[in-house]
Amino acid sequence: MGRKLKQSEHNASIYFRLRDEENWQMIDRLMTLPHYANNRASVLNNALSYGLPKLIEDEFGEKTLNAEPYEQPTEKSAVQISTENDHDEHIAEVVRLLQEIIMNTTISKSLVCSLFNAKSAELKGKPPSAIKFDSGAMRDTPTYMTKYEIDRLNEMDEED
Repeated sequence: MGRKLKQSEHNASIYFRLRDEENWQMIDRLMTLPHYANNRASVLNNALSYGLPKLIEDEFGEKTLNAEPYEQPTEKSAVQISTENDHDEHIAEVVRLLQEIIMNTTISKSLVCSLFNAKSAELKGKPPSAIKFDSGAMRDTPTYMTKYEIDRLNEMDEED
């Protein structure tokens, strides 16, 4: 993601002394995370990516743009007051997202069923009609899948 540097512009490695024990403890703690895999260079590169823009802002009064903006943690009050309107907006958003999931699932099921029915017709020696396939006429769920879906829905109702 970073820019490629010519060898004459910068050295490949930079060495420096870190004498602050608290900084070492934070680095060691970060290195225990799986995505760093004991790679101190990754930890330090990420620390520079997060910290250098803040240092530029403090020293020069300039804001810099990062590919991934970093927000300083802010203290939140112990009690969060939410209005009924906020609650209704959250519910409306959840409902909208669930409707989108249902729509995407329906589309996926239709495509899979069309492919299933086309392959089934092909295996039976009847080449599937391209017109039927393109128009979505082969979207019907195979009988055993319909039964499986009904059984799973019934099981979910019994659990509630």
